[in-house]
This record gives sequence, C-alpha cells and structure tokens, in this order.
Amino acid sequence: RTHPHPHPHPHPASPRHSSNRGGAMSLVKICGLNTSEAALCAAEAGADLLGFIFVKKSKRYVSPEDATKIVQEVDKWISEKKLPRATLSFPADSAEIKDSSSWFKSKSDSLLKVIKPLKGRVAPLKVGVFMNHTAEEMNKIVKEVKLDLIQLHGDEPNDIITKLCKPAIRVVHVDSNSTIESLQQNVKPGYAPFLMLDSKGGGTGKTFDWSLAAKFGKMYPFLLAGGLDPSNVEEALARVSPLGVDVCGGVEKTKGTKDLSKIKCFVKLAKDKEG
Repeated sequence: RTHPHPHPHPHPASPRHSSNRGGAMSLVKICGLNTSEAALCAAEAGADLLGFIFVKKSKRYVSPEDATKIVQEVDKWISEKKLPRATLSFPADSAEIKDSSSWFKSKSDSLLKVIKPLKGRVAPLKVGVFMNHTAEEMNKIVKEVKLDLIQLHGDEPNDIITKLCKPAIRVVHVDSNSTIESLQQNVKPGYAPFLMLDSKGGGTGKTFDWSLAAKFGKMYPFLLAGGLDPSNVEEALARVSPLGVDVCGGVEKTKGTKDLSKIKCFVKLAKDKEG
C-alpha cells in the first residue's frame, strides 16, 4: 500500500552554504504563525516552511479566512522578490517497500536535490497543521488557503494520507517512555514522505531526549521540534543533525504572539550552523 503523490508543489529555501554537518542542509520551520507581520518576518529571515495551526483548541489557532489573507501577503512578497518556486513531485511507489529507512531518505534527498542547484532564495512552503481532522476538512482548508503541505499532529490512520491532496508530514510523539523500538512502530513508509519528532502533546515548550533523536536520525531523516528556541537550536543541530528544526513557542513574546526579533535570531542561528 503506497501513497501516490503526482502533485508537484513548490519548495522553498533560503541561502544555502556548505554544512559542517556532513554536507547536510537544515530546513527551518516557523510554526504557529497567525499574523501577516510574523509570516513575512519569517519568510524574509529565510525560513523554509511557514506553519499555520488549524487546531481550534490551540492558542496559536488561525482561522482559514485569516490564514488565506496571510498567505496572500506572503505570495505577494514572493512575487515582488521574484523568488523561484522549485517543484517536487511524489510519484506512486509501485514496488513493495522493503527498506523503510531508505524510503524516507530517498524522499528527503529528492527534496534537497531540488533545492541545492538553485542555491539562491526560493519561495517558502506553507504548511497546514491539523490534528484528527477528516481528509475532507483538511483538503478543503488546504485548497482555500493555498497550502503546500499537511502536517498530521494527531493519531490519524495512515490510510487517510492516501486521501489528501498534498504530501504530509507525520508527527511522531516522544515522551519519557519512548524507545527506538516504540518510535519505529509509528513510522510507516509509503504514506507521509516526511517525519517530525515532537514532545508528546505538542506545543508544550519542553524538549525531549536528544540522544534518542540522534539514534532515530541515523535511520530516518526528520524535522526536530519540541522546546527549541534561539538559546538551544545550535546545540540541537550539533547533537541531533536533523533534516530541519521546527519552532513555535520558542519565538514568542507570550503564548500565541510571535516575537519578530526572536524569529530572525532563530533562523540566523539555524542557518549559520550550515556554514
């Protein structure tokens, strides 16, 4: 059972440098954006992914109507800057997937290979964050807001991904009881091409065992989330070497209100680790 994704979508990036972490390139996602000012700040700073939370119980919830207006502002900025929109497609996997690790690595490699030759700035991707929504609800919001990726933060069944109109990021939740074996049980190739590790509960502002994340990273590329902020992102990148980092509460003044200076600082620190 595989998840076909014939839909090309734009992929982002900011200025890239040779990495001191084995040639890797770190993606940066700024999540919980709910104003045009914050979204534009993140885009201008060089964030690769802009996250919008559509979970109503979240303090960072943004309505589809407001998110549409914010994305329109970002798209206007992209057009004014004449930023290229790299394309990436996910064709169906026809053969049975025998090596889970290789499958996920091939997806992240294909993403980075599209970015690397461009070298310069590329339009950021817009990500919708959902939790236990139906496929119909997610697709409706994705099309209305004009999003590029869907982040699944709940315990959605894997087969829901076959019904989505855009590729997905699957969040794997980590707590004090997590082991490599328990994390692997939540990793299913053939569905969401990207993975994220986050503290259980999400938006807690708490980090988790990075040594566990580093071990996981030897098998699977993933975005690291959970308690990151400008004070620890460099250490996180050095110790874990993830595909990228995701920050929400770590760049806020108060819960739900972004701090523009912290956004700029976080992106700069994460990108400086590349070179």
